[in-house]
Amino acid sequence: MNRRLIFAGALALGFTAHGAFAQGVVSTSGGEVRGTVNAGADAFLGIPYAAPPVGELRWREPQAAPPWQGVREATAFGPVCQQGVPAPWGPYTAEFLAGPPMSEDCLTLNVWRPKGAGMKKLPVLVFIHGGGFGGGAGSLPIYDGAKLASRGAVVVTINYRVGVLGFMAHPALTAESPLGSSGNYGLLDQIAALKWVRANVAKFGGDAGNVTVSGESAGAASVADLMVSPMAKGLFDKAIAFSGASMAVDVPPLAKNEAVGVDLAAKLGKASMAEMRELPAEALIEATRYVPGATSGPPPLRFVPNVDGKVVPFDPVRASGPVASPAPLITGYNSAEMIDMSVRTPAQFEAAVRARYGDFAERLLALYPHATEAEAVASNALIARDRYMAGVLLWAKERTRSAQQPVYAYLYDHAYPAAKGGQSWGAFHTSQLPYVFGNIGIGERAWKPGEARVVRQWQDRLLAFMRTGAPGKGWAKVGRTSASVMGLGDREGMRAAVSSPERFEAFKAFAQSGGKLGLI
Repeated sequence: MNRRLIFAGALALGFTAHGAFAQGVVSTSGGEVRGTVNAGADAFLGIPYAAPPVGELRWREPQAAPPWQGVREATAFGPVCQQGVPAPWGPYTAEFLAGPPMSEDCLTLNVWRPKGAGMKKLPVLVFIHGGGFGGGAGSLPIYDGAKLASRGAVVVTINYRVGVLGFMAHPALTAESPLGSSGNYGLLDQIAALKWVRANVAKFGGDAGNVTVSGESAGAASVADLMVSPMAKGLFDKAIAFSGASMAVDVPPLAKNEAVGVDLAAKLGKASMAEMRELPAEALIEATRYVPGATSGPPPLRFVPNVDGKVVPFDPVRASGPVASPAPLITGYNSAEMIDMSVRTPAQFEAAVRARYGDFAERLLALYPHATEAEAVASNALIARDRYMAGVLLWAKERTRSAQQPVYAYLYDHAYPAAKGGQSWGAFHTSQLPYVFGNIGIGERAWKPGEARVVRQWQDRLLAFMRTGAPGKGWAKVGRTSASVMGLGDREGMRAAVSSPERFEAFKAFAQSGGKLGLI
C-alpha cells in the first residue's frame, strides 16, 4: 500500500518509473530541461553543450557548459552562431537560410524524440549543418527533426562556430593552445556536441551506443574530417555524408591557415590576440565578408578546417591514412548539385570545359556532344554530374581498400519544386534535406502530389541504416570493381554512377593527374 501511494505521488509530481521526469522534463549532465510536447514528437531546443565561446574563450577549444539550477526551459532555439546575414539567391529561399538572432554565445543543440519514447534505446542521428564553413545553423526550418523522430529515432541538430570565429588560425593562437594547434574550433565544437550526446542521449530515449553522425555540404566535409580524427574516435558508430565525403573542400596545412589569420590581424591593425578578442564579432564578420559584386551568393571557402596533426591528421579527400572511425558510411550527391546554368551555347561549353580541365579538355569535349545549344546545355549538366559521381566512386573504392570501411553510395535525382514564379533548379545542392527530415510543403513552392513518397523513401533507407548499418534491400556497398550506386528519388535502384564507361575512365585519368572531381 505504501509503495503504491509513493508511486502515485511520484506520478503526480511528474516522475516516471525510470527515474526521469515526465511532462517534458529531462535531467541532463548540465541540469534539468523542459521541452515542448507535441503530437508526434517532443522537442528540447537550445540546450547548451559547451560554455559560451566569448571574451577570453573566443578562438579557444570549447569548454564545459556551466551547470544551471532548477529546470531550464528548452522551448526555443538558441541564437545562430555569428555570421553574415545571407540573402536569398538562386534556388535558396528563406527556409534554407540562417537568420537573426545571432550571437557568439551559440553552442547549443536541439533534440527531438518520439512522443513517449521513455528509455527505449532508439537509434540516434546527429546532424551537422552545411554553409561552406561560413554560415548555417541547426535551427533551419528544413532541419526540424520532429517528423523523422516520430518514426522511431532520436534526432539531434547542432550549432558550431563558423567563419572567422570558427576556423581562423594564427601562430599566436597555436602557441597558446594546449593542443599546439589553432583554427579547428568548429570541428572541436562538433566533437564536444558528440561527447554530450554520448553522455546524455539515453535520458531522451536514445541508444548511446548507436549514434549516426551526419552532415551535408560543409557538414559532410566535417563528417569526413571526424572519421579520420583521433579526437572523435569512439563518439559515433555510423556516418552519413550528404553531398558528400569526396567533395573538393581542401583541408590546407595549419601553416597556410595561420598565414590567413596573420593577414587578417594586419588588415585590422591588431598586434595581439588580446586586441583581436576585444573586437566586436560584427567587425570581424564585416572584415571577412564575401562581396562578389553583390550581396548574395555562397560564402567563400576561406576559413576552413586545417591539417594540424591533432584534430585533423591528414586531408581525408586528398590522401589515404589511418581512419580513426571506419564506421559504415552512406555518401553521394544530387543530380544537379552545382551546375553553372549560365552556360547555354557550344562556345560557352567549350570555354568552361577548357577552363576547368586544362590538358584533359579535348578528351572530354570529344565525349560530350555540344554542336547545338540544346546539346551544350544537356552536356553541361551531365559533365558536372559525371565529374562528382566519378569522384565519389573513386573515393569510396579507395576508402574501402585502405580502411576496410563499408561505403554505400547514391545518386539522388528528384527535382525540388520551383519557387512560385521562378525557374526549376532540379535536384540542387541541399534539396534532398527537406525530404530526409520530412519537412516538405514549406515555402512558396509549386508543390505537387507524390512528394511524400520521396520522404518515405529517404527515411526508410536512413532508418534502416541507423538501426543495422545497412540501408536496406538492394543497396550494394561499393567494392573494388563497382561501377554502380543506388539511385534515389525518381529512380530507385542500382544504376551506373557515370553515364558511360568511357567517361568514367576519362575522369579517372583526370583524377590520377591530380585533378579535382568534387563539387567546387
